Amino acid sequence: MIDKERQPLSTAHPADSSTLPTYMLIFFVLGLVGFGAHGLGDGPEALIIAIVVSAVFFTCFLILFAVYWTGYLMKGHAVWQAGRRSESGGSTGGE
Repeated sequence: MIDKERQPLSTAHPADSSTLPTYMLIFFVLGLVGFGAHGLGDGPEALIIAIVVSAVFFTCFLILFAVYWTGYLMKGHAVWQAGRRSESGGSTGGE
């Protein structure tokens, strides 16, 4: 077996990725389209289906919104914490 030097993965933080905002935008637009379909319905069944579809898409949007901003805040906190550690000489904790 060949031993290779392990290098840390340098992946971007998920909050830096454009994937979540893109999905958020897609679900928001689909929710608006579903909401706009209310006026195109021929009967009460179509109205109920449009309401349910719209609610599902807006719910997906809200979940992704919460996940994205939680990740963004956690990233900011980690950056702040790393800066604070470097100022204090690398010690952790409130000793």
